Amino acid sequence: MDAAWFPWVWMAIWAAAQVGHSLVSWHFVATGAALLRSDNAGAGLHLYATHPQLQIGPLTFLAAEPLNGLPAWLSGSVAALVIAATGPAMLASLSHLPHLSMTDRQRGLAAGVLMPVWAELAVHYTHLDDALALVLLMAGMHALARRWPIPAALLLAASADAKPWALAFVPLLLVLPRDRWHRAVPVWLAAVAAAWLPFVLADPQTLHAGGFSIPNVASSSLRALGVTAAATPSWDRPLQLLVGGVLGAVAVIRGRWLVVPAVVLAVRMLLDPAAYPYYTAGLVLATVLVDVGWRQTRWPWVSIAVVVGLYAVRNLGPFTPTDAVLGWLRAATLLGALAIALGPDWRKQAGRLRIAARAVAVVP
Repeated sequence: MDAAWFPWVWMAIWAAAQVGHSLVSWHFVATGAALLRSDNAGAGLHLYATHPQLQIGPLTFLAAEPLNGLPAWLSGSVAALVIAATGPAMLASLSHLPHLSMTDRQRGLAAGVLMPVWAELAVHYTHLDDALALVLLMAGMHALARRWPIPAALLLAASADAKPWALAFVPLLLVLPRDRWHRAVPVWLAAVAAAWLPFVLADPQTLHAGGFSIPNVASSSLRALGVTAAATPSWDRPLQLLVGGVLGAVAVIRGRWLVVPAVVLAVRMLLDPAAYPYYTAGLVLATVLVDVGWRQTRWPWVSIAVVVGLYAVRNLGPFTPTDAVLGWLRAATLLGALAIALGPDWRKQAGRLRIAARAVAVVP
């Protein structure tokens, strides 16, 4: 399991297991890409005003453009293959983050928990938008770690241009030295505006696309928190961005910038009316950063807990809990992840206990 090839082989095994029921959501990307380049009424820059169900950023549609002209099954298969490959690639990239060491053992264990849910995202659902947002986020974090303000701002903005919920990652720019904020923030704002403003100017109804409503499913953590509305409340999406962004900023201020992706994604999932399995893929990738980058543990305990609490319990056949219990487990798992990411630094507490124990041991 320590070999460098293990994540790739493990990914291939899980991707193959999903082939029989694949490309479930690819038609959203294919439809949106076709509409974006169309001159028909309700298409082009009127895309989001006319089709608010396409909760996908324009950058994703542009990224899918090279697949234009291929049959849907073939374009989707190519996209699924590329997305699947990004899982092991992003995991390998963590070893190249400055000041973050990742052993082969840690990479193998992280791959063990990440690849099954990444295959769900890549092959079963083929959500190019979520995958692209996460890839750009990871690239942005590499730029931040190297104190490159312009590339970092462009990459984080591109992440939001691929998927709107990635707007909440913007507090990561606070990682940069204060004297570089004035360069990074305007670039981020300009890059976000460049992608979305043309649609708003062409059709102001685009602003209402964010209010598109989906069912509040019985197993969602939103229901477990007491929100029993049948569909997405009007305040829900803005609150996801606000709370995720604020808590992300708190994490950066506390010197825990590596936990920001986990905080943002946990908030998003906690307040989301849906409970799709592919949501878990991004959070597991983010909690690997928590385990390896911040907590520096040999085993990815937080990632394991997320997979068990959000994914495995939904696939127990006749032993699967009821929807209400699944909702409570979902809420508890996400709140637990937030508590670990933002709560007391147990590494320091453990260090103090070891020092105290040594002091007691040497007292005659």
